[in-house]
Amino acid sequence: MSTYTPPALSAVNFGLAAATPDSVTNHPVALSAYSAPALAAVAFALVSYTLPTFSGIDFELGDDAFPTQYTGLRVYYGSAAHDLCLVATADAPSGDCPRIRKGGTTYAVYLVSTGDTNASPVRIATNDGTRAVRVKT
Repeated sequence: MSTYTPPALSAVNFGLAAATPDSVTNHPVALSAYSAPALAAVAFALVSYTLPTFSGIDFELGDDAFPTQYTGLRVYYGSAAHDLCLVATADAPSGDCPRIRKGGTTYAVYLVSTGDTNASPVRIATNDGTRAVRVKT
């Protein structure tokens, strides 16, 4: 095996020369001032919308995010431990709601219907029927 020797760069002529750029104002295609197009022809068509009202059905609009979830209750299923959803008691849904006291703070166990996509296999019998504890997401 032989050792690679890089070629000498002393024979390379980079051809550096001083250059002065042309003036932009003397250029044959001179820049002109930009003027924004008029928006008078744009129709925004703003329409107000009123939600229909149905007895016993609530609609949620806006950035109503799910309440803050706390860790502290776990269950083991499906070969893994899963955190269950604990929320502040003020954020708990109305109706029967089990509560847990941890470190001087009381939390509500968030219950959902058994068919909810975030329902855990943990079931609790309430006055409203059987409910599932929600998985912490």
